[in-house]
Amino acid sequence: MRFQDQVVIVTGAARGLGRRYAERFAGEGAKVVVADLRDDVDVAAKEIADGGGTAIAVQVDVNDVAATQQMADDTIAAFGRIDVLVNNAGIWGDYEVKPLLAVEPEYWDFVMGVNVRGPLLCTRAVAPTMVAQGRGRVINISSIGAYMVSGVYGVSKLALNQLTYALAKELGPSGVTVNAVAPGPIDNEASRKQVPDAAMDRLRDGTLVKRLGDADDIYGMVAYLASDDAAWVTGQTYLVNGGFNVRF
Repeated sequence: MRFQDQVVIVTGAARGLGRRYAERFAGEGAKVVVADLRDDVDVAAKEIADGGGTAIAVQVDVNDVAATQQMADDTIAAFGRIDVLVNNAGIWGDYEVKPLLAVEPEYWDFVMGVNVRGPLLCTRAVAPTMVAQGRGRVINISSIGAYMVSGVYGVSKLALNQLTYALAKELGPSGVTVNAVAPGPIDNEASRKQVPDAAMDRLRDGTLVKRLGDADDIYGMVAYLASDDAAWVTGQTYLVNGGFNVRF
């Protein structure tokens, strides 16, 4: 199997897209760390283990330095190495849509903290282990919102794309690659909370394949970037969006 005995951390993995990524990695032989701030993170890890996979749960606030370091330490204690980090945790389903000139500074800090600072802190926590191994894969989950959504969410995802390149430049000589995946319109609970049904229909019609995406559509690119096939791919942000017309 493609990820046999590799150790994969997925943040924001208790539910939604992150949980599906964790399940798929486990199905390909990986030892998965299901990392999430939610109290039900243990449930996701147990269900993966009950299905024949190998998984542990780690409760983590990705915006907290000590917590992200503890996540890395717990992973090493359990499995002895870290091969892949998927920075999936982010603010979207409960995102409060406001113009930039009206958003409270505290809310700006909160969204930027989870969506940008979080991936940085998680990467900093795992980087020493990956560098010592001479190999590692970091995949940041961005969004087409970086190019088409106003407000702090769009700013945060565009900042994440730049963070991806900056980290790739710093870690590249050590054998660690850093890339981002920017999903297009996804039909899941989080998006349905943000986008009215009529707008979701327009998003679907705006794709070339005339359907909304799902977690498995995104996992394909995530898994590629995590694999040895992508050893010479770094610093990139890949749009995975069914051909949706993104206006830069």
